[in-house]
Amino acid sequence: MRVLSLATLALFILAGCGAEPENAKSAQSSALKVRTAVIQSAEQHTWTLSGTVQPRNEAELGFRLAGQINERLVHTGEHVEAGDVLLRLDPADIRQQLSAAQADVESARVKANNAEANRKRLDTLRARDLIPEQTYEDARAAASAASESVKAAQAQLAQARSASGYVELKAPASGILLTVSGEVGQVVSAGTPVATLAYDGPRDVEVYIPERRRDELPQTARVQLYAEDVQADASLREISGSADPLTRSWRARFAIEDDPEAWSLGSSVTLELVQELNGQALQRIPVGALIDLGQGMGVWVVDNGQVQFHPVKLVRMDTEQAYIHSEMPAGTHIIALGAHLLEAGQAVEVLP
Repeated sequence: MRVLSLATLALFILAGCGAEPENAKSAQSSALKVRTAVIQSAEQHTWTLSGTVQPRNEAELGFRLAGQINERLVHTGEHVEAGDVLLRLDPADIRQQLSAAQADVESARVKANNAEANRKRLDTLRARDLIPEQTYEDARAAASAASESVKAAQAQLAQARSASGYVELKAPASGILLTVSGEVGQVVSAGTPVATLAYDGPRDVEVYIPERRRDELPQTARVQLYAEDVQADASLREISGSADPLTRSWRARFAIEDDPEAWSLGSSVTLELVQELNGQALQRIPVGALIDLGQGMGVWVVDNGQVQFHPVKLVRMDTEQAYIHSEMPAGTHIIALGAHLLEAGQAVEVLP
């Protein structure tokens, strides 16, 4: 009987010893196989934009009066100096207006002289009490009105003389003519643009900022001519107040801090922008590592073969990387893919 009991006890001990490795093997096989990535520091972020070289200042030019273009003295792409004549209107109408204004002045002056002579004559009669007071007041008012008419006619004459100088469209500054649309025989209204002048002087880079980059736009950049080894520093000069309704991007201009002669208008350039980050360190992780469990963004951290959820603050994303703020140090291992398949505390096996 005692021998049987010892044999039975031995069997139970052997069964227990054999169950432990079997359970361990089962737990190991149930662990989800995952790939991990490490949180990386992203203290400096560089990105580029394509743009074109534009003049700092340009203007659409037009005549200050209506008329028919009689001469075109320049062509698109020409360099002109300040004061050069670009186009001329037919002066016939202006000469007629000037002659009419001169005639109006003479006519107004004659009427004023007659009115003043009549006032003086009635003034003598009024002194002798030979005419009513009202008759004299009417004559005096007429003389005053005639004198003012002379001033008005003289002002119109001055305008006509000034207009004679507007027959010629002159360059307000030295520069390059980007367009010249006015043609001989064309009838134009006052102010209608007939040429566009790009002023000599500083150059800008014009680029369009994506909506997600608007709030992180650096104040300085580096610009390089396309396919050429010409580079220069650039600084943000202006940015549009609203986004383009179609592209949802903001037009911005960076001032090129270099000799304008080295930067031809319209040239293609690459603008390199470096985003310096201050304050809380920015970190970089794969986009697939992000998971939202209904309480904000976070990631799964691998700890002793299990995953634990840690919240993060998403700053921005691109096609492959997400930039975050978190309390985790750089080098922390996180789940890189399949974050939506995991639960807190789940066992995982990290693939090599």
